[in-house]
Amino acid sequence: MLGHALVERLGAAHDLVPDDVEEMDIRRFDAVRTRMAEVRPDLVLHAAAYTAVDDSEKDREETYAVNALGTRNVAVAARGMGAPIVVVSTDYVFDGRKGTPYDEFDEPTPEGVYARSKRLAERWAARHHPDHWIVRTAWTYGPGGRNFVRTIIERARKDPHLRVVDDQVGSPTYTVDLADALAALIDAVPFGIYHLTNSGRASWYDLAAEALRAAGVEAEMERIDTAAAGRPAPRPAFSVLDNLCWRRAGQTPLRSWQEAVAAYVTAHLR
Repeated sequence: MLGHALVERLGAAHDLVPDDVEEMDIRRFDAVRTRMAEVRPDLVLHAAAYTAVDDSEKDREETYAVNALGTRNVAVAARGMGAPIVVVSTDYVFDGRKGTPYDEFDEPTPEGVYARSKRLAERWAARHHPDHWIVRTAWTYGPGGRNFVRTIIERARKDPHLRVVDDQVGSPTYTVDLADALAALIDAVPFGIYHLTNSGRASWYDLAAEALRAAGVEAEMERIDTAAAGRPAPRPAFSVLDNLCWRRAGQTPLRSWQEAVAAYVTAHLR
């Protein structure tokens, strides 16, 4: 989804090369180095990841191959080209026990295979490439892929009785808004770690309710806890991201998550 949004946002103003696994398998350093030498990029946006959080618990080797080794490969090859790198990371690097929003100065405490692989990706990107932006985001949705907002609306249209988790709170983020922010980041913001999400906080229940309201779909929703959902991977209970360094860099906060959900639903799901 983010790749789709980046192509839409940056393609008109830049010579963009949107590689997928068929063009560059990030798990293989030789493939990454060869492709980088062919393209000779001025900047690398690394938005690839193994994001199947639950599957990662039983697919540890592949998760680390994509998220950790893949990021290292891209960072090393980009440095060889003299190209700065943007690495997209996640709120999952925090365990969710702090109880207040996490800013960029909080120490990551990842739990679970996916979370640990993404934290290692951050560390290796910083170790192998000094000219980097590490951007943590959360709960993404948008055109170009399956996502929670789209799924909940489709389910409600088929069955108006839904059970939705209400004890996980985070920062829902529209990939179109994130792509706009990344465009500003590479133009005007110093290297470093940044949290980039739409403003505000929500539970999955809140997000579902807002999505259905924007779509004009009525449904009965039952609040459930994470344990009742029966998912194998640990999830942070409270992983709201404070975009502190973004604001300190003089940048405008992203619009509220409610406005962003309404924009997505109106444009793509009605």
